[in-house]
Amino acid sequence: MKKKLELKGNSAVTCYIQLLQNNISRMSTQSGIIKASMCVIYTIVATFINSIETMNCYLWITLPVTLFIAIIDSYYLAMEHIYINKYNEFINDINSNNLDIEKIYNMNPRSSSCRYELLIKTLYSLKSFSILGFYGLFVVLTIILYFI
Repeated sequence: MKKKLELKGNSAVTCYIQLLQNNISRMSTQSGIIKASMCVIYTIVATFINSIETMNCYLWITLPVTLFIAIIDSYYLAMEHIYINKYNEFINDINSNNLDIEKIYNMNPRSSSCRYELLIKTLYSLKSFSILGFYGLFVVLTIILYFI
């Protein structure tokens, strides 16, 4: 019991936990910024294209932009999940007294031996509701605007 308390009170352990929490928070903030930027960009582009009658056929341009921004947002969501998993594993290691000193200050986002782990997690994040629901709304809006 005393070893666990000493380990939890260690300044290196505390700082590493704070680093992980800051990274998780930063990834979440970036995702929010991307979503807010998407709203502004989409509104400007769709309003501009829709206001000029001869350019209405170019409204489809918003679809690849939406997809591109959704992929960037998925990247930050995947990074957030990676750091959440890293945080949870670290806390479990502390609680089970299996902490490896090599894990402290390891901020490498790769948590497995898979070379394409971040790419796989990014593609997997595309299926999340925060991506599909949010960016799907812009696709639906584009289709509605196109046919109005």
